[in-house]
Formats: sequence, C-alpha cells, structure tokens
Amino acid sequence: MKRKIKDYYRFILYKLFRFLFLITPHFILKPILVFFAKLVNKFNKRHNKIVQANLDLVFEDIISQEKKEKIRFNSYKSLFFNMYEFVENQTLSKEEILKKANIENEHYLIDAINQNRKIIFITAHYGGWEIALPYIALKFGKTAVVNRKMDNPLINKLYVEARDRNNIIMLEKKTAAKGMLKALKDNYFVAVVIDQHIKDGVEIEFFSKKVLATDSTSRLALKFDALIVPIFSEMNDFRDYTLKIYEPIDVKELEFKTDDKIKELTQIQADIIEKQIRHKPDFWFWQHKRWKSFNNEIYKK
Repeated sequence: MKRKIKDYYRFILYKLFRFLFLITPHFILKPILVFFAKLVNKFNKRHNKIVQANLDLVFEDIISQEKKEKIRFNSYKSLFFNMYEFVENQTLSKEEILKKANIENEHYLIDAINQNRKIIFITAHYGGWEIALPYIALKFGKTAVVNRKMDNPLINKLYVEARDRNNIIMLEKKTAAKGMLKALKDNYFVAVVIDQHIKDGVEIEFFSKKVLATDSTSRLALKFDALIVPIFSEMNDFRDYTLKIYEPIDVKELEFKTDDKIKELTQIQADIIEKQIRHKPDFWFWQHKRWKSFNNEIYKK
C-alpha cells in the first residue's frame, strides 16, 4: 500500500514538472536547465567522485584537472538536456522530432535497407540518446529497443506509450533475448545501448582497462548475418543534435583474427564507442561505475 502511495505521489510530481516544462518557452527553459546542471555539478559530491575516478582512470594526467572539471559540468548539462528530451518527445509529432536533428552518413543505413539486411544499432549513454532512437525509428522503420523497466509503473506506462507512438517496441532487459530474436525475424531493427557496467558478460578492454560487456549484439549479428550499425547523437545545443552513423560492421565480410568471434566482435564495438567518447568526451554519461568489475577500488577513495 505504501509503495502504491509513493508511486502515485511521484507520478503526480512528474506530471506537474512535465506540465511546467512544456509550457515554459525554450529560451527561458534552457538557462534554467543549465542552472540546475551547475547546482548538481557543485553539490553532488557522490557522483562527482565517480566522475573524477573515471576521468582519472581514463585520461590520467594527459588532460588537466580544469579540463576534467569542464567535462564533468558538460556531462551534467548534457544529461539535463537529455532528460528534457525524454519529457518533450512524449508529446511531439514525428515532424517535430525529426526537426531536432540532422544526420551524417545516412547512406550507410539507406544502403543496408535497400539490400534487405537485418540491422542491429549500437549506441551509448551519450549526448541525446533520447532523440537518437526515436529519430531512427520514425524515419526508417520500427525499432525494438532494449530498456530497463522503470520502478514506477505509472511513469513507465507513459514511457511505453510514448515509445509506441514513436515507432519503438520496448523490450524488458530481463527477457530481451527472445524479443530481439523475434524482432529480427520480423524484419524490425534492434537497438541496444552497450556502454554500461553489467555483472555478467564477456571480458574485453575499454580505454585499455578490463570491463565486462554484453555479447548479445555479437551473437545476434553472427546468427542472422546482420549489420551492426553504430549511431551516436552529438549535442550541438539545446534541442539541436547531429546523429552520426559509423560505417557498419558486416560480419559476413569481417576477417576475424581469432577463433573467439564473439569476444572479438564485442571488442570491436567497444572500440567504436571509445573512439566517439575520445572525440568529444563531454557528452558521455561519466556518472556511472563503468569499470566496477575489475577496478572497483577507484570508487572507494
């Protein structure tokens, strides 16, 4: 009973904040979100320690402390802008969502579609991830997205309805394998965010440090001879993004260097994500413990 009361309370608060967000003009809302990012950047000591630990592990002394703090703030700002995308995209039409972004290297995707190839998108918690997948699904076709179910069932229901309106099929993380198989058999796209810490997975390297990573995209690509298409949403400004499509990984043509194709293919995907983060590190979600499996001690300092 207490749980239900809390859920309703949070749902009402969410609806209130959503209403206020949506009626506030963008030129006013943008500085408000930046202000909140500054507040969190200054006072959120717990997550700031995680960001610092991650940046120190990845960049060591290659970049200055001042640069690391700038990356931290921009990461928070990107997160707040992205949270607004989550809210606003629930109410927008297809045309309004597509206006928010331009796309680079679209020909890779068009060629794959014309060749009737099965497509698995990989991306990260990077930039405007809440715009990337709705954009792709609305413009190119129905997409099954692996996502963790929200704790609040009332807010989750709104989220699922919004995704459905944006041509997205939600796959619960715990039972995603069957959903991804069915989606590919039905000639839908599949999309997976593959940059987070997981408890079980294949051991690879990320920024030259050991991590565990999901091998689901590798297994599916090999099973279906599917193309793995990396896509990232770089933030230009508030409600303004560039979707970057990397050259697809074609398992039919890839010359594997080892007998462990699953691990090798998973490493290739991680390398692409690392390349994008190195290119513009400010947009990545540095606030999570990505290296926890093998370097948990850095988060205890």
